[in-house]
Amino acid sequence: MQNEKNILNSAINKPKIFYTIGIGLTLLFGLGHIAYAFVEYEMLDEQALWFLSGALSVLFNAGLNFLYFYECSRLNFMVAMSANLALLVFSLLLVFVIQETQTFGFAVVVVYTTVICYIHNGYAVLVK
Repeated sequence: MQNEKNILNSAINKPKIFYTIGIGLTLLFGLGHIAYAFVEYEMLDEQALWFLSGALSVLFNAGLNFLYFYECSRLNFMVAMSANLALLVFSLLLVFVIQETQTFGFAVVVVYTTVICYIHNGYAVLVK
């Protein structure tokens, strides 16, 4: 019992906290993207649907990271990292096309989440 308590308070849990923050920020960007769609677009047209689909992809990415956070299997890691890397490439391209603060902030969050996902994998292997 004492050993389990030491593990709970150890440095192994630090990546879990950081990963939770990254997932939460990604989720926040996705929900904010949906909310902004109703401010930006007056009617539901093609551009509004494309804007909403971007938010859904960000929410889907947060969901995949959440799945890997709770079930640290090799398959979940590969799926989460693939989604993170795809979103990373897209967000870095987006920074060059749309040079605004929110796109830069989003790219920083995606870089952060991708790096923490990789680090979390190393600690998940150590725990098993």
